[in-house]
Amino acid sequence: MGEYGFRYMEVKHKLIEQIKLLKPHVRLPSRNALAKQYNAARTTIERSISELIGEGYLYAKDGSGTYVSEKRATAKHTPGSTFRSVGLIIPDIRHDTYPGILRGVEDTTNRHDINLVICNTDNQTEKQAGYLNKLIDLGIHGLIIVPAIIGHTDLSLFSKLQEAGIPIVFCNRGIDGVEAPKVVSNNFYGAYAAVKHLIGNGCRDIAYISRPAYSTSYERYQGYTSALAEAGLDVDDRLVLFEPTFDTARQGYDSVSELLKRGVTPDGIFCFNDGIAKGACEALGEKGLIVGKDVLVVGYDNTGICESMPVKLTSVQFQTYDIGASAAGLLLDMMNGETVRSSSFVVLQPELVIRQSSNRS
Repeated sequence: MGEYGFRYMEVKHKLIEQIKLLKPHVRLPSRNALAKQYNAARTTIERSISELIGEGYLYAKDGSGTYVSEKRATAKHTPGSTFRSVGLIIPDIRHDTYPGILRGVEDTTNRHDINLVICNTDNQTEKQAGYLNKLIDLGIHGLIIVPAIIGHTDLSLFSKLQEAGIPIVFCNRGIDGVEAPKVVSNNFYGAYAAVKHLIGNGCRDIAYISRPAYSTSYERYQGYTSALAEAGLDVDDRLVLFEPTFDTARQGYDSVSELLKRGVTPDGIFCFNDGIAKGACEALGEKGLIVGKDVLVVGYDNTGICESMPVKLTSVQFQTYDIGASAAGLLLDMMNGETVRSSSFVVLQPELVIRQSSNRS
């Protein structure tokens, strides 16, 4: 939805405010006139008016136009009214776990006839702040957010949301200093299971190739080190690489190439995500190393990448849909006045999906 979603919600909100100032049974201007007034596409006006008719603000007369409803002419747009909207802020709808989280949220909100406004931050806290301000101005009734991690987070905006009585639910990770329910996956356990699987298949020199250091990558690192410690294996710092930026052009590939160039050849690699695993496998292949035989590889997220690779990729199944649906369910409970503790912490367990890349034949 993105910017279109904001524009549509903004126009609808302004129409509601305009309707409140009109007397019952007053005819609304034509669609074309409203499109010009609000500098919006006619389709945006049509959608807004159609929903406002359904919500009782307006009524239509065939061949005559659209009129202000007597019932809703003076109604206030409040969290308890029929018209409700929820914001979803995620890093990037196209990648990683976010399409699944979106679908879980969308299916849940759709069943309850709630509008969903989707915002992509590219993990930039500055963009996140801009979207939070817009959502507050639009009068949203709740927020689900996967917090951005690049830059300084403006905590005052979250205080503003909470002071306005707008409930918040965090996905994947929280924000220090902001008390709100969280729905997360057990990153520690997912990494632990992956590395234990590699050890069980004979690996002893296991590398960890990760995105830059932040809460999730540290949690997976802790799972990695715990599995090694349990097996009596030392952590070799040469085998641990946190990539320097989220914008790495060849994620995984450059890191593994650098390892091999230094004469360090792991017999197993645990990767932060499937994208890194894909790059790692390409780098291994260029050096004549066979994935699934010479080097075993495990990814994370169990995305479509896994089945598309020449050697099918073992990966940790991140419960993306369930995280989105659970977060939306918690938020709806809060919006409906049910008591949900700000310390509520829902943890979902990932599962290892085993394929060719980690099974020596």
